[in-house]
Amino acid sequence: MKSYIAISGVIGLLVGMVLYLGAAVVSARIPTLLQDTITMVVVFSIFLLISLAEMPMMLFGLRKMAQATGTPRIFVAGTFAVFVTFAAVYATVFALLTSGSAGGHLLAALCVARFVSGVWIKSPSPSS
Repeated sequence: MKSYIAISGVIGLLVGMVLYLGAAVVSARIPTLLQDTITMVVVFSIFLLISLAEMPMMLFGLRKMAQATGTPRIFVAGTFAVFVTFAAVYATVFALLTSGSAGGHLLAALCVARFVSGVWIKSPSPSS
């Protein structure tokens, strides 16, 4: 993994952590909107499927951007940071809707899976 991808991924993890922890604090102070277990499972499943389904598409796009010779590194790094952070957006919405259940923690943990997936983003080799 290139250093600029790793650094932007760590920044994305930190931003996601702050976002989710902020939502967890707020959700403890507001009333729960979704109280039915079945509804929580359905909403969790939808967020989980969306989050998992977008990972391969984003990785493909990021890889193509990184391999293009005209794409600046800062653009690839910024996009990767947003990609890593965005799993925390799903976790934040879920935490606010359900008053911080364990499903929010699992959705937030997908930030780490997205960070690790940065291994598949490769820059062009110096010979090409």
